[in-house]
Amino acid sequence: MTAETMDKEIFTVEWPGKIIFGAGKLSDLAAEAKSLGRKVFLVTTKDLTRLGLTERTRKILEAAGIPVIPFEDVQPDPTCLAVDQASALARKEKCDIVVALGGGSAIDFAKGVSVAATHDGPVWDYVTYTGANAKPVTARVLPVIAIPTTAGTASEVTAFSIVTDTARKKKMVIGGQFVGATLALADPLLTVAMPPRITASTGLDALTHAIEAYVSKWAMIPTDVLALKAIELIRKNIVTATKNGSCVEARSAMLLGSMMAGFAFTNAVLGLVHSIAHPLSAHFNLPHGVANAIGLPYVMEYNMASAPARFRDIAVALGIDVTGMSDAAAAQAAVDLVKSLNKELEIPTLKECGITRDMFDLIAEDALKEVSTLFNPRDPSKEDILAILEKAY
Repeated sequence: MTAETMDKEIFTVEWPGKIIFGAGKLSDLAAEAKSLGRKVFLVTTKDLTRLGLTERTRKILEAAGIPVIPFEDVQPDPTCLAVDQASALARKEKCDIVVALGGGSAIDFAKGVSVAATHDGPVWDYVTYTGANAKPVTARVLPVIAIPTTAGTASEVTAFSIVTDTARKKKMVIGGQFVGATLALADPLLTVAMPPRITASTGLDALTHAIEAYVSKWAMIPTDVLALKAIELIRKNIVTATKNGSCVEARSAMLLGSMMAGFAFTNAVLGLVHSIAHPLSAHFNLPHGVANAIGLPYVMEYNMASAPARFRDIAVALGIDVTGMSDAAAAQAAVDLVKSLNKELEIPTLKECGITRDMFDLIAEDALKEVSTLFNPRDPSKEDILAILEKAY
């Protein structure tokens, strides 16, 4: 037994909430909602309203005699101000349960509302990892049922809510044992409507979660098992899910892989890919999944020298035959595969996204301050991050 293995046998893990998973399981919503509250605050997006999913969800609840107050204006990268405004409406309407229908932004927003609607002061007061003394989130939060319509963020199974502080142009984290959803109601059929572009970027977001969790300084045996299986599931199914979105088998595997990656990183935390992605989103409105996908292969390339055996494991999970390869060669093969996957799934470069080199300094400075950087397997300098950005350009 190695020293590393011995260390990994000592661990503490937390899995927030209950999970119901399976095609058609949206039909369980009314019964589950009734067991948690009497009046629903339904958080969703205008896109899902146009697709008819909001009305479908609302009818399931109202047919069971559960009143619904809809909030359909969740924007990508939700702000602290928007969360506070929505939570004021939830309090005014005396809602006692929040149902989130959508991707990571909607679910993060709902988790923020569940905190702000039940705690004093603005939601900003409860942001963790700001360097200030955040107020604790207590068990008073409203129960949240999270219904994911994308397979990427895994916000339905994580103990975090990501909100954007527009004044500081920074993504912030509300975290803790009471921040996770009470129930994740994961129905793969709800992801079939995702267009190819979003399927690809959210799927690569999930792949990033799994890879970063596996090489994190806080990785442990349970998160290792989940992360490697997530990598395998995502690699085998992301292309099919993107190019043949009606394939329920691929959609199911992607949603399961995303959730497993979420379980892994909610305990092992993340790394430098996310530290770079957050300022890209906060300053330039780059979608989170796209930002992660752009940086993933180049951060892998930067990190692989610090954990070559771990990157060999990642190569195997990606389906690469590493027979006869050194750890370093296997790690490079994993990097090359992710680069080719990005190309096949039409992930743009930083330049194609309109990011200019004169902004690299700001991005690098912000990335160094991100909490995820602390868990990256290699401690980066500003010059290291600038070099990564140049490669991704």
